Amino acid sequence: MAKETSKDIKYLGRDFNSLKKGLIDFAKIYYPNTYNDFSEASPGMMFIEMAAYVGDVLNYYIDSQLKESLLLYATEKNNVMAMASALGYKPKISVPSTVDIDIFQLLPASGSGVNVTVDTRYGLEIEPGMLCRSDTSIDFIVQSRVDFKLNDAYNPTLISVYSIDGNGSPNYYLAKKTVKGISATPKTVTEVITLPTKYLKILVQDDNLIGIDSIIDSDGNEWYEVPYLAQDTIFEKTTNTAFNDPDAAVYSEETPYLLKLKRVPRRFITRVVGTNIEIQFGAGVSSLPDEEQLASPENIGLSLPTGKEDLDFSIDPSAPVHTSTYGLAPSNTTLTIKYLVGGGIGSNVPSNTIVEITGVSVNTDGLPKESNTLNTVILNSLAINNQTAAVGGRSAETIEEVRQNTMSQFASQNRAVTREDYIIRAYAMPTTLGSVAKVFINPDEQNQIVTANQSDTIQNPLALNMHVLGYNTARQLVNLNNAVKENLKTYISQYRMLTDSINIRNAYIINISVSFSIVVAPSSNANDVLLRAIEVVKDYFDINKWQINQPISIGELYTTILSISGVQTVPSIDIANITNATLGYSNVVYSIATATKNNIIYPSLDPSIFEVKYPNTDIKDSISTY
Repeated sequence: MAKETSKDIKYLGRDFNSLKKGLIDFAKIYYPNTYNDFSEASPGMMFIEMAAYVGDVLNYYIDSQLKESLLLYATEKNNVMAMASALGYKPKISVPSTVDIDIFQLLPASGSGVNVTVDTRYGLEIEPGMLCRSDTSIDFIVQSRVDFKLNDAYNPTLISVYSIDGNGSPNYYLAKKTVKGISATPKTVTEVITLPTKYLKILVQDDNLIGIDSIIDSDGNEWYEVPYLAQDTIFEKTTNTAFNDPDAAVYSEETPYLLKLKRVPRRFITRVVGTNIEIQFGAGVSSLPDEEQLASPENIGLSLPTGKEDLDFSIDPSAPVHTSTYGLAPSNTTLTIKYLVGGGIGSNVPSNTIVEITGVSVNTDGLPKESNTLNTVILNSLAINNQTAAVGGRSAETIEEVRQNTMSQFASQNRAVTREDYIIRAYAMPTTLGSVAKVFINPDEQNQIVTANQSDTIQNPLALNMHVLGYNTARQLVNLNNAVKENLKTYISQYRMLTDSINIRNAYIINISVSFSIVVAPSSNANDVLLRAIEVVKDYFDINKWQINQPISIGELYTTILSISGVQTVPSIDIANITNATLGYSNVVYSIATATKNNIIYPSLDPSIFEVKYPNTDIKDSISTY
């Protein structure tokens, strides 16, 4: 038998020239007597070059496929879009502009003489989806509900006198609310579904698609969009009434809506495919909701392949019954799909151009039934305007923007893991569920079991304390009521880690007064300089700029006042604690002198925040002369 010989094969050559040289060397070493004509015109050289060409092409496509499978290096748009969808990011086909739209309505006066006041019973409740149009024919839509009866720090209703009668008393007031609008036009398409299809896909095709607004079938059932089909719950806002929650109803004026979790067997997801949007439904074919099909002794054996209740067979614990785990598949119905189009660079319209209401739905059930004529006047008084320009509209995201946004989305993974994650999630809760103005998180502490001494504490690794505060209608700090805390608890529970325990507590409010004196330069107007100094101090203690457990730097305050033109020196700055519950101050007594070290006033060990509650009276100034 011939002795087998091993040949030395090199795998480093990947381009045409390297492959060609490698093949020539291989032939010279192992076949020196068989072939030795390596001139360019020889037939053997043609076969060597063809083999090198095939190898070069194969290497190119292998390298390209590897590159296109990596998000960081992919360049093909469809590949980047697919990987973005797999990692939970939804690219934007068209980006709408956003604008603050002022909505006005008239409110009648009630009472007479000195007792005249605004009759808020006539405040309108505008359903989501109000349509507006600019004088350049760009359509806008207000997606949120507008309730003129609601008045809080984040949804204020500004009221001014509109007209007066012959006696000089107001007979109509003008109410204004400012809401967010986007440049979008709603469109509708219908899809007839006969037999149920697992993971049914429907492609919505149109120009400048923004997203799917709603899907309702012919039976009146609403289908809900979720991030992924396995998510079977959504957040639902319900009106805070005694019927829905007797305990929380006492806070209905401060917290008009309650947050609930709702199971939704009818759900769908969307993904971007080119310049279109693909809708995908679940695989369930049962008409029963998921909660009626959970595993129980009565039905645990029904999923066995034999059809018998032989429980000694191997059972898949992930599928004890035929449930619609990934949602129902529509069947024997007609789906009405409402979607939004618009956006783009042309949707950035100037201020004072959105003045036309093209479509509005008002809930008139809450209006008084005393006078239909007055109700008609109120309804006809609706008007809109944009005092600021609409900005942010642009075309589709570039491949690089999709890549970077996807990596950012994947890093967060829609879960609260770090301290900052929980803080951002608390701030992200819709303001109609309660205004969470300040959030601070620190580890929970528990007493040492061995000593049982209150001073011997250790950190509890399984719990965090979330200290929160809210705003009242005057944008002053207050403790959150129980209804807001329940909403926050429900909201956070969907994002927290399984092993995390969150204690929601109130932070302490330390009310302070600020007194300062300045020496004005001889060439400056003393009153003008003093007014500017007061405004600077007000801005420094603006509550929007302060967070829980933030210290006061007196040196920084000195520098801020000294930076005012005309201020020569600042002889003194005095900060004192104020406690008077009858005047609206908190009852927290705090020793400013003890907490001051190296010209810095530190908050207490218990999470707290400094607040100048009434800047017009709690900031006191004087001019020193020398």
